[in-house]
Amino acid sequence: MNRSRTFFYSGRQRAITEHAAALIINEAHRAAADHGQFSLVLAGGNSPTILYKKLAQGITTESLEHYGFTVPGSNPGCKQTLHFLPPNIMLFQGDERCVPPDHPDSNYRMAIHTLLPHSGIADDHVFRMAAEKEDTEEAARSYESSIRTFFSTQGSLSPQGYPLFDLILLGLGDDGHTASLFSDNAKALQEQQRWVIAVNAPQAKPPGMRLTLTLPVINHARNVLFFTTGREKCELAKKIFLEEEKSVPASLVQPENGGLFWFAAQP
Repeated sequence: MNRSRTFFYSGRQRAITEHAAALIINEAHRAAADHGQFSLVLAGGNSPTILYKKLAQGITTESLEHYGFTVPGSNPGCKQTLHFLPPNIMLFQGDERCVPPDHPDSNYRMAIHTLLPHSGIADDHVFRMAAEKEDTEEAARSYESSIRTFFSTQGSLSPQGYPLFDLILLGLGDDGHTASLFSDNAKALQEQQRWVIAVNAPQAKPPGMRLTLTLPVINHARNVLFFTTGREKCELAKKIFLEEEKSVPASLVQPENGGLFWFAAQP
């Protein structure tokens, strides 16, 4: 891991959420200016909901400057949101439970209710995992195919042939899992060829089949941002950052050339 590009931020929930949102908005503008678009992978679960709501609400120019970010052309008092860049934003899912998109457990449903309302982001800029398909292997292959087509067309592939997502958001489970990569599924953790796989997660909440990006895809992103809430998860996040905990899936997230950011929000 390139420790010079690994950062850990911990503090009260409000401040940490705002800081994380400011970083994402800054990276969105930077990516759009650099190569014309911003590819963002969304995390599932419960923790990101407050972050997505903050992104939808926006960050003031003063707050961005407080965290060391500057958005060209922004006016004092103006709120910056992802909504200012709808033609340039491409949204992807990092993992999904194998349920219909309108199911209460759907990560996609959570995102459209917190981040996407009134965003102006076109439907064809949102890449949804069709995890409700009966054949989960086919669902995984189909989603991988759509990602391959997109990044091949854009020419945004690493020298190793993996997609170069601008930023991947990840959560952290109590057991150290991230996305839908769990400790007791060695095959999934060792996958090197596939970009998207179907996994059975009997220990998950809720248990069942899921789709997930694989570790090589995550580790070739330009930026990876962990966002987690709660005292116990924050303690686990700190141990992983300090390399005191190396046995859980989240500790295997070690970007090849990208930045790694840990945001641990406590009540």
